[in-house]
Amino acid sequence: MTKLRAIVLTIVEHLTQCVEDEFAALGGTLEQGGLAAIEGRLEALRDRFSRALLDGIGKALGNGRHANRLSCDCGGHLTYVADRRKDVLTTLGWLTLHRAYFRCKGCNATRFPLDEALDIVGEGQSMGVQLMVTLVCALLPNGQAMRLLDELKLPSVSIKESQRITHDVGSEAVALDAETARRWSEDHTPPADHVRSQPPERLAVLMDGTTAHTDGDWHEVKVGTFYTFNEEGKATGEKACVSTFEGVEHFRSLWDTEAQRWCMAEAPRVVALCDGAPWTWNTVAEYCPPHTVERLDFYHANEHLWEMARALWGESAPRAKEWVEQQKTRLLEGELDAFFDELTRWTAHEDYAEAALKQLGYFETNRTRLGYAEARARGEPIGSGMVEAACKTIVCVREKQPGMRWTKTNANVIAHLRCLYFSNRWHSFKRYMTTLVRKAA
Repeated sequence: MTKLRAIVLTIVEHLTQCVEDEFAALGGTLEQGGLAAIEGRLEALRDRFSRALLDGIGKALGNGRHANRLSCDCGGHLTYVADRRKDVLTTLGWLTLHRAYFRCKGCNATRFPLDEALDIVGEGQSMGVQLMVTLVCALLPNGQAMRLLDELKLPSVSIKESQRITHDVGSEAVALDAETARRWSEDHTPPADHVRSQPPERLAVLMDGTTAHTDGDWHEVKVGTFYTFNEEGKATGEKACVSTFEGVEHFRSLWDTEAQRWCMAEAPRVVALCDGAPWTWNTVAEYCPPHTVERLDFYHANEHLWEMARALWGESAPRAKEWVEQQKTRLLEGELDAFFDELTRWTAHEDYAEAALKQLGYFETNRTRLGYAEARARGEPIGSGMVEAACKTIVCVREKQPGMRWTKTNANVIAHLRCLYFSNRWHSFKRYMTTLVRKAA
């Protein structure tokens, strides 16, 4: 009988006895607490299964020693010294390995061939555990994330180790998307992951910026959102986000790459909603198809109306609210001549000319983007609430909690990981990391 066959038979015999014991005790378990008690026993049985399987795997892998000497980079040889133990945390629990240890007497270099074959060099966790830790730490503060894994009886690590893992794995995610964006920008190689088989009938594209406190100061992070909408202009189906702290040019490359995943150029109806910042419209002009409809976000337009109203009448004057509502109605009903006449009228008043000219310039710059009446008639969105929500979801919820201090690099990693998760791209990244491990092995 081979060694492997003996290991398998031992595991099967042990597990068979475990199952028989549990089923024999089934009646007593029911009396102790019904289904809840049975569930507890089954969880314990599952843990015993995992332990037996891991013990068997550890024995089946052996020590990785296939020779007594290995070639060394210095020109000499590494000689087998002894077997050394290593405990590796896996998604099923701890795997104990006894690995052959080689050392070169000439340069003191060392090697563990089994570690290299399993791609666990210098690591104490499997890739499955690292990805699990990374995901929960992207969604929750590290301490909460590790307590959650403990509560769910899943493998967890120390808070410090979770920070290291999240940084390392997240950096791979950032680098992967940066390389994907570079290949699309320079070589027109489309992204391989999560590309839709056909373009959506109606696609809204948005972008905005928010801030987070990193490296001792407030820095801007840009966020872009893609989503589909129905005949009433309401969001439907899946959505996607991209974000970066790295500046507008890098953001535009990520945004354009995400647009390829959505097959934006072939989408029959594309609506771009932005707040009026020049970088947003420049991005739309360069990367969106010619039939894209540009709309100034109605709620930002409303904020500019209120800014002027406060300059005219003060914060809480009833006249201010009446005036804003009147101008909003004119915008929504397409009465643009009356709207601009009203703003122009106030420029003749010496006390209010500065405020009026400022807002008149803003709306004149975006005059062709004020087609709210047409948008409502066509069932198109007029507000950028989805990207405002994305800014909160991707950045603010995780990175602007009390007492948090970030480096720009780590803040960028977390924002990027959250984009992957909320864009339904986490599984694609997980496959990539697993493939990376296999190739390294």
